[in-house]
Amino acid sequence: MNANGSVINKLTNTVAAGVPVSLSWVKFVGVFSQSEIIATVNSKADGSFNFTSNIDTTYFSKGYFLSVSVGKSNDYIILGYSGNIETRTYSFDQNAFQHKQFEVYKKATLKIRLHRTFNDTFKSYAITHANVTEDYLYDYNVQSPQEVIDRNTSEINVETVADVYTKNQYDKNVCKWYIHCNT
Repeated sequence: MNANGSVINKLTNTVAAGVPVSLSWVKFVGVFSQSEIIATVNSKADGSFNFTSNIDTTYFSKGYFLSVSVGKSNDYIILGYSGNIETRTYSFDQNAFQHKQFEVYKKATLKIRLHRTFNDTFKSYAITHANVTEDYLYDYNVQSPQEVIDRNTSEINVETVADVYTKNQYDKNVCKWYIHCNT
């Protein structure tokens, strides 16, 4: 089975080098998936990838499908809900993975410093962020003031998309009141 194509930075429509591209057998078992990686290569300096691997086609009759997907690297992240990060075939088709284009985002680190100034009780406290879409990702979540003490965390580093506005949100559930804030 041959897989080839390119990996691009979705925001700038430029090449993305050094991004892992994997060929895998995948099978869903309930809501979970099992995967068996056949081969992985990194995209080249021009964003291209090209590799050939032998596969056992009997896996198709066992409920598996073949997947070619991109993963995160030191410089790029993937957002499964915003961009093409995987393609599949459920039967043998030697052309299924030809000329595929996958999309990734340049990675940045968002540093959030935590400093508790109130000694109030609360039922939960969460920090989330969103950037390319309106879907918020959980970065920090505690269920009690004691958990804050137990974690003893003063700073969290969040992988996010570079070169775009990142919205931060915190939610605090305080017994009778629910406080929501965007920053």
